[in-house]
Amino acid sequence: MAAPALELQAAIVSAVRADAALMALVSGIYDLPPADPFGAAQGYIGFGPEDAPTQTGCVDLVTVTLQLDVWSRRVGRVHCKQILHELKRVLRGVVTVENSIVSRGEPFERILRDPDGVTHHGILQLSFGMESRG
Repeated sequence: MAAPALELQAAIVSAVRADAALMALVSGIYDLPPADPFGAAQGYIGFGPEDAPTQTGCVDLVTVTLQLDVWSRRVGRVHCKQILHELKRVLRGVVTVENSIVSRGEPFERILRDPDGVTHHGILQLSFGMESRG
């Protein structure tokens, strides 16, 4: 049986890759980006910091908090905002099987200009309450 955080990451990757509208905006979603992750789309999604699952109360519930980073090299913030919008839409439908998602926290998002002056960095932080069956 997969750990809740592992199952959640796999479900997120599958949902993103299966969504044509989101994949039209990015080259892919990566745990470890390749040498040139931007591709022709000039954008990609990467997994950022993640908090270790924490036990909640006396039942087998854990909270998994993670960050997804959106990167865009297109001029302006519009592309980055589009990716964040589509990503949030896709994530609302993410489902896990072995370790059920029982709650979702309000997402936090932010857009920063990277120090290179060209790249925009979108940050999407999420929390999921999950049953732990392992």
